[in-house]
Amino acid sequence: MRDYIITDVFTDAAYGGNPLAVFLDGSALATSQMQAIAREMNLSETTFVTPLDDTGAHWRVRIFTPASELPFAGHPTIGTAVVLAERGLTQGHAEIVFEEGVGPVRVALAPNAATLFLNGPPEIRPTPLSKIQQAELIGLDPGALAGASWQAGYGTGFLFMPLADIAAVGGAWLRADRWQSHAGSLWAHGVFCYAVTETGAGRASAHSRMFAPALGMGEDPATGSAAAALAGSIPHLAPGPSGTLRLAIAQGVEMGRPSHMATETTFAGAKVAGVSVGGHAVIVGEGRLLRLP
Repeated sequence: MRDYIITDVFTDAAYGGNPLAVFLDGSALATSQMQAIAREMNLSETTFVTPLDDTGAHWRVRIFTPASELPFAGHPTIGTAVVLAERGLTQGHAEIVFEEGVGPVRVALAPNAATLFLNGPPEIRPTPLSKIQQAELIGLDPGALAGASWQAGYGTGFLFMPLADIAAVGGAWLRADRWQSHAGSLWAHGVFCYAVTETGAGRASAHSRMFAPALGMGEDPATGSAAAALAGSIPHLAPGPSGTLRLAIAQGVEMGRPSHMATETTFAGAKVAGVSVGGHAVIVGEGRLLRLP
């Protein structure tokens, strides 16, 4: 048997944000068992947690979509941290470290919230798709594109497509036939469409959607790893006088699961020194698997 907790992530209201299943005892489970359980849970991601010491500050976290294991993902990192803290398992630490597929990820804790930190810029690659191919991929006219697209990611790549406005984001839909045609030439596992809605000195806001059939999900309500990669690679927003860029990202609105991700990019000169992604999470339930695969 294994107990699990369901939490909604990147929201302060139950049944918003992105749901996550957290298994607090990942010990003695094979990778194939974890994958089968994640497929059974059928959420965007499921995590399996194992303590690496007895202080409550150091944990191994493995992250699975219904289709595959991920080296890193944002909403599972934030949600798992909040669950551990709310259950008293972090023993009052203000910061903890998760060992994930990309290596150690530092997480700062706050009441019903957490912030993850990543060092350096994400990996960035150009897109092999033409403007017409990009527009066809998401069922829009080329005129809806607001600039050049690119691929970026911390471990998991995304194709970032800037669109003209919120209406264009709302009208986007991933064409399965076009995705199948182009997936082999893309590093990205998902398509992240966004429109910048507000800009100012060192700050900006964006409205977004993310489609990821390669990860076993049609559309994702909140994608923290994509938010981190966007914040670390967005080419047309400059840092403010303080050397930081704060980017607030809304996602999941069209799905009826509004999510809010707060990112901050720090710069050393003109280079990205690091990125953080933060948000709230709400525990909504718990359960027990009576049989293991």
